[in-house]
Amino acid sequence: MLLSTYQNEYTKLNPAQKEAVDTIEGPVMVIAGPGTGKTQILAIRIGKILLETDTLPQNILCMTYTDSGAVAMRKRLLKMIGPDAYKVNIHTYHSFCNQVIQDNLAYFEKNSLEPISDLESIALLRELIDQFPKNHPLKRYRSDVYFETKNLRQLFSSIKREGWTTDLILDAIQAYLKDLPTRDEYIYKRKTGQFNAGDLKMELLNAEKDKMAKLEAAVKEFEQFQKMMQDHKRYDFDDMINWVIGVFKNNRQILAQYQEQFQ
Repeated sequence: MLLSTYQNEYTKLNPAQKEAVDTIEGPVMVIAGPGTGKTQILAIRIGKILLETDTLPQNILCMTYTDSGAVAMRKRLLKMIGPDAYKVNIHTYHSFCNQVIQDNLAYFEKNSLEPISDLESIALLRELIDQFPKNHPLKRYRSDVYFETKNLRQLFSSIKREGWTTDLILDAIQAYLKDLPTRDEYIYKRKTGQFNAGDLKMELLNAEKDKMAKLEAAVKEFEQFQKMMQDHKRYDFDDMINWVIGVFKNNRQILAQYQEQFQ
């Protein structure tokens, strides 16, 4: 019955989807919008791997961004392959990293830290803002003093998720600033009022420089915020992913262990 369910679902696929399912050796990238069947393709592809190779369900790792995505995948696999669906490792990226950390605590030395809550994160960012000196580009004295809290939180998360270093970003900002006067949008194309063709649009240019000054100041606060997190014995989900990436890069034995387990 399970085989007939798989075959029935397989026949519903279009040629491009079948190609993604049939290619069970090597990397496959599927690019498609929401609701176009990406999760279904993954489920059928897993079924194909289990049916046509000697791979065991526990040797398959399936990761998604959300808990709801993981639940949806498990349900589809249950219909496709039955109870073996419970043996397939289905995780969010964060839950997988947490499992790696918990299984290898000696390599992480993070057992004295606790995950930071949203409220704690906001409180810590406000504490960071309170420490800004008077001439800090992000310092505000009127209206919402903590206006930059959300922007800082998003920036710090992006830095971690993308694996950027602060030096990399600061160098990119300087290169961008150096290139600004040569960009078409900052140069008059024809005579406009008192300005001649080729003159710089100084008002626009200065506005962009101010924006970059704020970004540069924010980036320079990243290390301080990480230190504050450490002082409070806290970490966030982005830290967790970076820890695992770091251990995989620096410890070939652990990496090999998971490469062997998840084929």
